[in-house]
Amino acid sequence: MGDGDVVLRRVHTDFGDYEEDVIAEILARLPVKSLMRFRCVCKSWRALISDSYFVKKHLSYGERGITESAHRLIFMLDPPLALDYEALKSMEDYEALESMKDDDCGAQFAVTQLDFPVTKSIPDYGYRVFVGSCNGLVCVEVGFEAIMLWNPCTRDSKVLPKPPRVINSKFTYCFYGFGYDSSSDDYKVIRGFADYLAKKIMIHIFSLKTGSWRTVEDIDYVTLITQQGLFLNGALHWLYNLPEGGSRILSFDLEAEKFHKTIPLPYDDWFFDLLIHKNCLCVLACPTRTNTFNIWMMKEYGVKESWTEVLQFSLEKYAAHYDDFRSYFTPVCILENGVVLIDEMGEGQHLMVLSNLKDKEFKHVVEVAMNLEFKAVIYRETLVSPDVHTYKTNNVS
Repeated sequence: MGDGDVVLRRVHTDFGDYEEDVIAEILARLPVKSLMRFRCVCKSWRALISDSYFVKKHLSYGERGITESAHRLIFMLDPPLALDYEALKSMEDYEALESMKDDDCGAQFAVTQLDFPVTKSIPDYGYRVFVGSCNGLVCVEVGFEAIMLWNPCTRDSKVLPKPPRVINSKFTYCFYGFGYDSSSDDYKVIRGFADYLAKKIMIHIFSLKTGSWRTVEDIDYVTLITQQGLFLNGALHWLYNLPEGGSRILSFDLEAEKFHKTIPLPYDDWFFDLLIHKNCLCVLACPTRTNTFNIWMMKEYGVKESWTEVLQFSLEKYAAHYDDFRSYFTPVCILENGVVLIDEMGEGQHLMVLSNLKDKEFKHVVEVAMNLEFKAVIYRETLVSPDVHTYKTNNVS
């Protein structure tokens, strides 16, 4: 019997017909999986758990640590595979769990295949790309033309209206992002196109609240390093190159719907990847002619002086396993005393690698063929629906 079942019994035995707001307060502190089961208890509970106010309360409690909110790492989309990286908090925990498995299973114990939404309304040519993740919703581009919002925990999904066609053939699709505008209580999708000759950018913005796209043109051009925008502090973020050399962070304010190029990096040099750790922006620096990388964290958003080096890592020990070391590592998430990396090997393979920071040991978590999309997005379990029309504020009939 799980914690949720214990609470359910207490509601019946101790509270009886207690007021709904007390029951709502109790239910809001339960994990999503328990709440999905409790929707079947009665019509009033189903209506309560589907109510927009309750969904936001549950989301808020998860953000504040009041409610258990598991985080998952989806690293492939065909088929979708998720890693419960909460189980990989330390190399010691990983090795202990791995030793309990059969040799044939190996390190696959933490990897789960998800049920990707199937719909006949969109073509699926095996092309699936992560646009982003926010509040438990994962945004995926499917088949070059369609974009889908998906909650892997509740299994709810929604196919968005088709984006506007790009008439000017000089525009090339080059970046994207997905995030939440708290000022309007709206989720927005960004698709960016660059005209390299005219040095201009055009973007398509989708609003979930209005259910429509709009186009903004004649934006000043920048050379982007990263394609997927990371959502933090009400804005999406990409790395871009300066004409005179070095990198900066480009941000897009989802409320004002404007770009800002004012976030400086720790020092004037090239940086290669962005990630978010403990609700802070982090960047990857790779010193030239070395097999090392450093991760810097901006502890106070927008303040250059707050950049702090939080991780120094040498790949020499890992490189020793290969005669021709041509791998490129992308940090995905930082654990308590380790880091999860994606290794784009030059031998027709991708690896998900778990590494120990103290002893510089490596463990291969999963391996796939190079021709498959192998990126990553972190989502947490929430009740947030991809369809604003599914929220109910009265009892289900």
